[in-house]
Amino acid sequence: MQDKAIAAIGKLALQASGQVEPYKLYVQNMFPGVNYDMIVAIFSLNEQDGKLSCLFEGVDVEKVSETTYPKYLYRGGSPRGGDITFTTKAGDLSKKLNTLLTVQLKNAIALCRVENYQDDLNLLLALQHRLSIDYASVLAALQGAYNQMDKKRQQSSGLTICFESDDVRRYLADFPIFQKQILLSGTSGKSEKYGVTSQGSNQLCSVCLKQKPLLHGFASPFKYATVDKPGMVSGFFNQRNNWKNYPICSDCSLDFEYGQKYIAQKLKKYFYGSSYYAIPKTVLSSDKGGLEKALKLITNLEFQLAEASKEKRVEDRIMQEIGKEANYFTLNLLFFEENPTTKAIKIRLLLEEIVPSRFRILFSTVPDIINKESIYKNSYRIKNEPQNLTFSFGLLKQFYEDDFYGIVNDVFVGRSINRQTLYNRFMAVIRANYNKAQTSDGYVEPVGLTVLKAHFVLNYLAHLKLITTNQFITMLPEEDISEKPEDKYGRAFDETKFRQFVADNTNFLDDDYKVGIFAVGVLVRLLLNIQQRELGNTPFEKKLKGYNLNPETLKTIYLETMAKLAQYRDYGKRYDSLSQIISEYFTLNSHRLPAISNNELSFYFVAGIEMASRFRIEAPQTNTTSSSNN
Repeated sequence: MQDKAIAAIGKLALQASGQVEPYKLYVQNMFPGVNYDMIVAIFSLNEQDGKLSCLFEGVDVEKVSETTYPKYLYRGGSPRGGDITFTTKAGDLSKKLNTLLTVQLKNAIALCRVENYQDDLNLLLALQHRLSIDYASVLAALQGAYNQMDKKRQQSSGLTICFESDDVRRYLADFPIFQKQILLSGTSGKSEKYGVTSQGSNQLCSVCLKQKPLLHGFASPFKYATVDKPGMVSGFFNQRNNWKNYPICSDCSLDFEYGQKYIAQKLKKYFYGSSYYAIPKTVLSSDKGGLEKALKLITNLEFQLAEASKEKRVEDRIMQEIGKEANYFTLNLLFFEENPTTKAIKIRLLLEEIVPSRFRILFSTVPDIINKESIYKNSYRIKNEPQNLTFSFGLLKQFYEDDFYGIVNDVFVGRSINRQTLYNRFMAVIRANYNKAQTSDGYVEPVGLTVLKAHFVLNYLAHLKLITTNQFITMLPEEDISEKPEDKYGRAFDETKFRQFVADNTNFLDDDYKVGIFAVGVLVRLLLNIQQRELGNTPFEKKLKGYNLNPETLKTIYLETMAKLAQYRDYGKRYDSLSQIISEYFTLNSHRLPAISNNELSFYFVAGIEMASRFRIEAPQTNTTSSSNN
């Protein structure tokens, strides 16, 4: 990750917020991005004869938002020692309250004595006394409020303490002792971690590149830099020398910390189920106005698009909006997974310095070209309404579920994609849907739609010049290619349309034997249509081996198709022209079939089956009977 970009964002955000008290930089939002419940245990304060006492008054449930969370002073701690202050995530309330009394309260009292916070010490001693007396009552009240929430609210709720005096409610942020706890926790890890101290002096900072009197070894707020195991630290595996690997000065550590906080809260996005940070960096490091503009754009995008047209997913629309900008900044896209316990992030993919013009090409320019092609118009139906197939990155994800980060990287950086890998992935999805359709009564995506999506992906990648051979197809324009009951079986093969299709698509059908494979698929579809009309089912489909074909099985399927067609008296001469094409392109070139992989062969065959309806003409009226039903 580019630390300078993070520090620049932090410095800008810090300046925009005015004079921020240092401890506020380390307060965390318990559940960022959502409003949640805080169960508040209320204690009243009374002073008599110079002695402070407190009474338990009950509990309240308050709504926490992006603007109100700082007053509760939440900062996560260790699983065993509890969180830093009295504010913690709800859950096992008995365990939480016990930790508060035996660990957190004692820690706060000890710190008061060290820092000489006498007023706060008196307060905490009074609280300790009251909890020792009313522990059961406090726990019962907290549990009662928690039990009134549904499971969803419980999963995003917190627990804290507040004090009332003269009808004024004071939260943890109002007391110096809790502010000090947050500040110490936020800064202690910069030079001290794993039981060792790592800091240098009078050396260059890795962020600002200036010589500074003090350099911290553990100042990165992102937990992707791991130095807790041998082999992850230079300097002969001595953790004390980590400052040499990653020296950060005190000034930059503050910018870095605030930048991390800003990024986590405002620049976190989702791309088809994957979390990522969109971190801008101006082309000119001095361009403060450009950075402000880029941050405003990225921060507000989802809010602007939330109520917009539902025709496109927000993920793609965000990318489109970025593409409208000039190249005055670049974006670092950091895809990550976060450990819910340690908050350590595992970087899955880092795309560095992607300019807006690249977003424009990927999500606007090329999709606008492909979306206009007739093959995608009214290509499928939802609730019997015709729909256009249009670009979304989800089309690629469908074929790259197991390697989504890989295809994202290849597309964004312009890395060549292996053609055979594409066919392997296409056929894996096609076969899975086909086999599921044979055994499931639920919705399964039709094979024809999957083939069309695969074709769209080939088309998209070809326009981006990411595969060696262009794979886009120019389809014959048709007013309506949907199947109609009254003419589904009444059309014969149109040789002219087929040959025109081949001539227009030499980049797709770039060899004679591929034309032959495609034509065999068309022939099989004609047989299946006849069987559906005559028998009400398609028994020949069992011979297609789930679309898991090789050269020998394809030759067998062709011979069996011809034999089966001969059994139908209505076959006549309606398909002689297709048979001639198969002889010309398939039979004479069958020895060349091993030149391509089984998956590519299977894909061309399935494409022929699913596109066969495009090569039909009205059939002459005939008396149709069948001499075979298998």
